[in-house]
Amino acid sequence: MLNQPDRDRMKPIVSDPLRQEHLVLVADVGGTYLRLGLARNHALIAPACHFEREGFPDLESACTRFLNDQTGGERLDGASIAAAGPLKDGCIELTNAGWRIEPPRLASALGLDPSRVKLLNDFEAMAWALPRLASQDRADIPGGSYSRQGKPATTGHPQGHQAILGPGTGLGVAALLQTEAGYRPLATEGGHASFAPETRFEHTVAARAVQRYGRASWERVLSGPGLVLLYEAALQDSDPRTTSKIDHPGDVLKACAQGDTHALLAANTFVALLGAFAGDLALLYNASGGITVGGGMMAALAQAVPLEGMRERFEAKGRFAPWLQQIPLQRVVTPFMELRGAAAAYCH
Repeated sequence: MLNQPDRDRMKPIVSDPLRQEHLVLVADVGGTYLRLGLARNHALIAPACHFEREGFPDLESACTRFLNDQTGGERLDGASIAAAGPLKDGCIELTNAGWRIEPPRLASALGLDPSRVKLLNDFEAMAWALPRLASQDRADIPGGSYSRQGKPATTGHPQGHQAILGPGTGLGVAALLQTEAGYRPLATEGGHASFAPETRFEHTVAARAVQRYGRASWERVLSGPGLVLLYEAALQDSDPRTTSKIDHPGDVLKACAQGDTHALLAANTFVALLGAFAGDLALLYNASGGITVGGGMMAALAQAVPLEGMRERFEAKGRFAPWLQQIPLQRVVTPFMELRGAAAAYCH
């Protein structure tokens, strides 16, 4: 975990001082939920609001309703929108929902100049937030060699690259790269890389994903729908005649609390695979500064099953296990990280 002096040495790319004073609408637009807040000078200045995305026909109507209740007549200066999809031609189509977000249309609805509307991938926003997290905003994921040997938590390299991933409606991935000018977030579509099963049961899961979707990507397994798929695979692995009556990831986690063996297999496999993918990201980005796990599912997952299996599979990379043993693996325990990142990104 980086302490305050270490984070201070991570030089940010210089902010625009004029934009720091703007009153900014910040939004986190996911496939299932929508979060809205107000920010100034990199930081949220009022409690954020949480809505179901399907309750609105489009982003413009959601923002208008929020602002009517929140601004108190103060003039809005800009907007910074983090959305769950790739930025293409200045717009984002949500990967797992039907919305298309277009800055000119949003600017018109909010009475803003289009240059004052920033649009970015939601995990790019989370990467923007990483250097601004305090120690209490992240928690170490236990397990692995450090727990076995009774050693203190590793601190990583304060000047190293970092990466963040998180399961929710989909699977988001972004990196935070160190450059001579300071840190630079990098949006990716890493969740759509091909799933790499290792155990017999994981091969069963991969086959089920291929049968349903045509291919097995990490997102098809490490997401809310992916947890349901894991549960279905666990049922059919024990009895091919069995059909699942569960179609929501929250119900799988509730079944864990009731001691359902199939749900426990699904959730524990999910945890292990999340660690395996996180280890791959550490290798791909040479992320000696650490890997952080966020996303909408982590709090509920941590309550349902132990997380030690995540660290175990994170380190299980053959010849590179000793290197990975030195890398921090943490989870976000603070809310609204995407909003905080969107606020920071607006100022640059």
